[in-house]
Amino acid sequence: MRYLLMFYADEDAWTALPAAERDAAIGRIGKWFGEHAAAGTIVGGHKLAGGRRATTTVRLGRIQRSGDAPIVTDGPFVEAKEAVGSYAIVEVEDRARAVAVAKTWPAGGLVEVRPIDE
Repeated sequence: MRYLLMFYADEDAWTALPAAERDAAIGRIGKWFGEHAAAGTIVGGHKLAGGRRATTTVRLGRIQRSGDAPIVTDGPFVEAKEAVGSYAIVEVEDRARAVAVAKTWPAGGLVEVRPIDE
């Protein structure tokens, strides 16, 4: 089964870290991705640009909308304190293994584990 692991963090707290601490965390994250990729557990994933670099938000309104015009907002628009900083797609035998992998994330914050419908 494939699961999407979404890694959330407080962007302000991240950018407030001293450069040496941030660099060390980036090193731990790179090692974590490398080890899981080499083991065949991670089959995809990327770091995302920060929420402040979001270019556009498109709000479509209700589900099954009829006649609602999309609302397009330029520029960053993050309502939550924590934002998705990166993600990984893992291929594992079950949810328990996906959660076990998520528990080893070395950067703190929050990891959302979501099955991928295939």
